[in-house]
Amino acid sequence: MKTKNKTHLISLCSSCNNKRNLYQASYFRAWLKYKSDNIFAAGPIVIISILALISICLILIFSSLYLWSGETNTYSQSLWETFMRTMDPGSAAEDTGGIHRLISATVTMCGIFIISTLIGALTTGMEGKLAELRKGRTKVVETNHTIILGWSSKIFDIINELVIANENQHNPSIVILAPIDRIEMQEIISQKIDGNKNTKIICRNGDPMSIHDLNILSPNNARSIIILAPLNDNPDVSVIKTILAITNNPQRTKLKFHIVAEIKERNNIEVARIAGADEVVFVHADEIIARIIAQSGRQSGLSIILSMLLSFKYDEIYFKYEPLLVGKTFNDALFLYRTSSVIGLMFADETIKICPSGDTIIHQNDQIIVIAEDDDAINLSSNYSSITILYEKDISSITMYNEKQTNIEKNIILGWNSKASLIAKQLDNYVSEGSELHILTNIDKAKKIITEQLVNELKRQKLYLHSGDITNRLDLEKLNLYNYHDVILLANDINNEQNQLETSSSEAADAECLICLLHLRNMIDKNPRQKTFNIVTEMFDIRNRELAEITRADDFIVSPNILSKYIAQISENKNLTKVFDVLLTAEGVEIYLRPISLFTKLDVAIPFRRILEASLKQQTLAIGYRQMKYAQDSNKFYGIVLNPDKDVPIIFQYDDKIIVLAEE
Repeated sequence: MKTKNKTHLISLCSSCNNKRNLYQASYFRAWLKYKSDNIFAAGPIVIISILALISICLILIFSSLYLWSGETNTYSQSLWETFMRTMDPGSAAEDTGGIHRLISATVTMCGIFIISTLIGALTTGMEGKLAELRKGRTKVVETNHTIILGWSSKIFDIINELVIANENQHNPSIVILAPIDRIEMQEIISQKIDGNKNTKIICRNGDPMSIHDLNILSPNNARSIIILAPLNDNPDVSVIKTILAITNNPQRTKLKFHIVAEIKERNNIEVARIAGADEVVFVHADEIIARIIAQSGRQSGLSIILSMLLSFKYDEIYFKYEPLLVGKTFNDALFLYRTSSVIGLMFADETIKICPSGDTIIHQNDQIIVIAEDDDAINLSSNYSSITILYEKDISSITMYNEKQTNIEKNIILGWNSKASLIAKQLDNYVSEGSELHILTNIDKAKKIITEQLVNELKRQKLYLHSGDITNRLDLEKLNLYNYHDVILLANDINNEQNQLETSSSEAADAECLICLLHLRNMIDKNPRQKTFNIVTEMFDIRNRELAEITRADDFIVSPNILSKYIAQISENKNLTKVFDVLLTAEGVEIYLRPISLFTKLDVAIPFRRILEASLKQQTLAIGYRQMKYAQDSNKFYGIVLNPDKDVPIIFQYDDKIIVLAEE
């Protein structure tokens, strides 16, 4: 009985040992598989490093075997023999002797395994790298580049403007981050952009609100950052979160960023400023366009002038410090530049003054504000020391211009969108008490805003609401448009729950505008002598604007591409915001087109320098002119010339205009 129990215990122990051995073997296999999986998952670099280590060990071991077998005389020769058989299986073809062939065959088999694994690792690594590049997730290593965060229809005009601005830069680049496939972004840009010249355009896929994704763009080395409002239900929230991701990044530079951010709702600007402090310039899109529309209807040609000033393609506004001007007056500076127009000063504390008093002294660290073809074209005239006395002569015969600019007016807005209320408020700053503003719309939401809100916000204008469709000829004829001073045609909000920049919505709105515009022009053509009003038309798509301009060049089309130009300008120099804030508001200095008869005799060749002298007598500042004989010629910029050469003679006719900066 004891023997039987003992045998049973031995059997149980043996069974336990077998199970333990099986468990250990199973665990070892699982551990080995886990480690090998980790090695392969680590990527090609780790695999190649391990293969190199294995190769070195094999070569050292088999080299010793070669030397031991007596097939080689030296260890160095054994190393070479082993290495060649590892790399080239054909090297063992002429080996003789059983031991020698066995060693060579083993080395060759190991070499085939290593080389095939190496090739597989390299292929997989290259495929992974190409996939990563396609996703647009690789880091951008650029300096002094412009970053654009987000994606909207404005991006193409912004890129076009930046490409022009970068023409005289060395190795410039634009980096775009948007939640869109990189290849798709590149294809769309290549279709929309007419050549990027010397500018590199780099696209990356990612979330502008993610700190990790922003770090891919090297934001600390960027010249400027542009944040576009996304096409979602809360674009301003997304913009603010993007600003916080930039400014609160733990890896950010100590230097201040130059950020330009688009904001949709004015109510959100204050909280946005808290997030961005003094590192962000905010562009309230609707307000900028509203200002331009309100001003453009009041003076024929003004929208073209503003569009030219906002584009890098034409003469633009620059700031420059000129040591030779220190101690001179502002009037002195006006005549010291033959091919540039000085329009103001930025003082050492970065405050600006457009058209300061002529006797204002230019001090150390003050900068002149200039309209010029390019920044390297702002050069003092070669005879600058003798020019300053010219403007004091021969202007005594010029009479003062005292016309009051605010008048009782009757204006009308055809259509309705988010800018309509802002335009109405802007017009309120230009007209006199007792003026009228009429609005034609069939949108119920618009009617509610007009009757419950806007009517109480206008101080100088009495508001009239007309129910009708802007594409209906009968509704337009009932208004008797010949009694109006300005007719402002707006692209209607189509499908208000959608963003109006979406393609389907904007196309439908522009189509309505084109139909209305054709009706208006036909009405004018039937009664050309009764025409008393200017037409300002807003469209969303640049192509539709071009269609309208082909029909009649002198109707002023204001579209989002002007806003894109504005954003691009501010991204190059944030101080330009201060200049445009002056020029695009009713208070202070604005751009006017004044009759030529106030400045010179007609049909006599006169250099623009003399026009500038005469403008000072008017307490204005001449910066260009418009020749009305070219008013319908787009190749001549509709007769508008900004920043003319002051020494080139011009012959003016009766209906020509001088473009001036003035306070009223």
